[in-house]
Amino acid sequence: METKGIKTQMAEKRYESTFLLSSNLQDEPVAAIIKKFEDIITKNGGKLIDTERWGVRRLAYEIKKHTSAHYISLHYTAPSTTNAKLDRAYQLDEDILRWLTLEMPDENHQARIAMKTRAETVEARKISMAQAKSELPA
Repeated sequence: METKGIKTQMAEKRYESTFLLSSNLQDEPVAAIIKKFEDIITKNGGKLIDTERWGVRRLAYEIKKHTSAHYISLHYTAPSTTNAKLDRAYQLDEDILRWLTLEMPDENHQARIAMKTRAETVEARKISMAQAKSELPA
């Protein structure tokens, strides 16, 4: 973009895009689909921050005759034009049941990091307690 001879870049914002894949898919096709969407983000000027695979979860209601789905969440920064291309790719992929892309303000990002750290701490504590129990003499 150019204004009065001065070049300015479009501001990149942080986004979270979560999508649901058919639970009928095995790990290999799921990984290929995730890679496809990661590539769309990077090829259109975005930077991938994190990819979270939440696994197969039960749906609250039936979607396209499915009662469970693979939940995937992509966290990235990109110009807003990238979201239109990503949205179009979601529409064209038959294995995508639903998707939602949201802008992530910095406050939300900080809270997300804190929740993730807390979850990791709790999980580590559970593992250490289980190991301590197994080491007790019978």
